[in-house]
Amino acid sequence: MGVVYKIVLRAEPGPSPKSFNLCFNNRLEKSYIFDTVMDIKLFPSLQPYFTSRLSDVTTDREEYAQIENFLLDERPIDAVRALYRTYLDGNSISRFDDWQDKHADYLKEELEIDRKESKLLWTFRRENEFNRLRQIEPRLYLVRVERAAWPCSLVNNTSPEFVRTQIDAFGKGDGNARAFLERLLTVWNEERDQRPLFATTELEVEDILADATGDWADRLRNRLGLGHYDPAFLGPVDIFLMRYTVEEVIQALENNMGHPAIPTVLDGGFSQYFFPTPIPAPTCGETPYGHTLNLGLEDSESDYQMGIELLHPRIDYKPEHLYRVGVIQQPLAMPFERARSFHLPWLRLQYDREDFGSNLSSAAL
Repeated sequence: MGVVYKIVLRAEPGPSPKSFNLCFNNRLEKSYIFDTVMDIKLFPSLQPYFTSRLSDVTTDREEYAQIENFLLDERPIDAVRALYRTYLDGNSISRFDDWQDKHADYLKEELEIDRKESKLLWTFRRENEFNRLRQIEPRLYLVRVERAAWPCSLVNNTSPEFVRTQIDAFGKGDGNARAFLERLLTVWNEERDQRPLFATTELEVEDILADATGDWADRLRNRLGLGHYDPAFLGPVDIFLMRYTVEEVIQALENNMGHPAIPTVLDGGFSQYFFPTPIPAPTCGETPYGHTLNLGLEDSESDYQMGIELLHPRIDYKPEHLYRVGVIQQPLAMPFERARSFHLPWLRLQYDREDFGSNLSSAAL
C-alpha cells in the first residue's frame, strides 16, 4: 500500500496549521505539522527585505516572483526550513543579490554535491516522506529535457546533429553508434552532480511527442515551463530528450528508496517559471504532483493548461535513454506574469484550495 495521509484543519483565525498523519502499510509512522504558508517569521534575516520589496511598486517582477514562491510554498518540512535558516542567520539581507548568494550557498552545500559523495539529499530522505510519490507506477516512462551544448562540448565539441545520427543508428543495432554514445554518456555522467532532476511523465506530453517534426521542441519547452531556454537571449537551443522508467529512478538509491518527489522552493534555484503546488484540501480526491507553468501563448485563463513535474534522484544516463534530439527556436511569447496569474486559479480548483495564495495581496499575483 502506498502513502496514505490524513489532513486535520484546526479552526483558528489566520493561516491554519495542518496536521498530517503519514501511514505506511496501515501503520502510523509519524505526524507532521505544516503551516499553510511559509512563515516568514521563521526567517528573521529575510523578513525586513521581504516586507520592503513587497510594498515597493518598483520591485522587479522576477524578484517579486521569487518572494511570492517562497511565501506560497507550504510543502518544505520543518527540518529543511531549519537547515535553510542556517544559511541565512547572522547575515543582513537587504537586496535580492544578498538572498541569491545565500541561496546559492545552500544549493552548493546541500543539493549540488559531487556524485561520489554518500550524502543523501534531503529531498529523498525519510523526513520528506510527505512529499514523495510512493504510489507512482514503476513502469511509467519519464522524460527530461537536457541542453545539448554541455555534453557535446565534453567529446571533441561533437555536434547535436551528429549525436542524432548516432541515436538513429543505435536504434538499428549499429555497434559503432553504441560505442560512441557510451563514450559520450560516460564522460557526461562523470561530470554531473547529484542535484534533484526535474522531469515529467511521457503521458503528460505524448500529444507533443507524437509529432517528431516541426516545432515539437518549442511546444515541449512551453508545456514544461522551461523559460530559461529562450532563443531571444541564447539563440537556438539544442536539446537532448531523455527517456527512462520510474523503476530506474526508484532503484537509483539504496533499498529502492528513489521514489520521485513533489518539488518545493528549496529543491532548486530561483525561477519565476516555478510555482509551488498546494497541499490538497481534505475534500480533494486528486493525487498531488508538481505543476509546470505553461508558457504557451494564451489570452484566456480558460484556455490555460497546467503541466506536470516531479523530482527524482540522479541516474547514470545510458544510450537507450537518449530518446530524441531537437532545437528550440521560437522566443518565448507568453509573459510569465500572465502565466502565473492563470496558474494560481487552476491550482486552487485542482486541489480544492480557494484559500491558497490568500496570504498575498491580489496585486502580488
